Amino acid sequence: MSASVPDNSNVPGRHMELPTKEIIAAAVAICVATIGYLQWKRGKLSGRFIDDREAAYKEVWQSLEDIHLFVRSNSFEPTAFDEMVAKTNALLIRHGLHITEADKASATSYIAALRTLGNLLSKTQLEPRIRRDIEITGKPAALLPELMDAYDAHQAARQVVLKKFRQAIGSGQV
Repeated sequence: MSASVPDNSNVPGRHMELPTKEIIAAAVAICVATIGYLQWKRGKLSGRFIDDREAAYKEVWQSLEDIHLFVRSNSFEPTAFDEMVAKTNALLIRHGLHITEADKASATSYIAALRTLGNLLSKTQLEPRIRRDIEITGKPAALLPELMDAYDAHQAARQVVLKKFRQAIGSGQV
């Protein structure tokens, strides 16, 4: 007759063996799932912020370019210019969460350079051919030195803003 092993699981002082490997595996799985979820959630929120930042920079850039095109037109009028600047400033304030202070300052410098160029262009008698070149291509032909200085200053300020905005949203997307 074979000897049977008595069931001692209910005997006081005897410990029941726990499935250690299974408990560890379950704990690791829960930790990995939690970490994965948190990373996914963070990535989703971060992605939304990046998308919002890109939209903010593009909207401000568009507003700056509207001012730029207005200045190049043959109908520069200070009141209309000021209205356009007010709209751009409102965008800079509204998008303050996404646009850095340095980029706001660069945009303000660009606006100031555009104001100077617009004022000079409106007060200077230019040949129709030269005026048309500025309006259509934005390139100066034979401008007076003070106009050329203002033109160069506005171009330099524009390049600074363009570079900074491109960096802020990812190179080459503006």
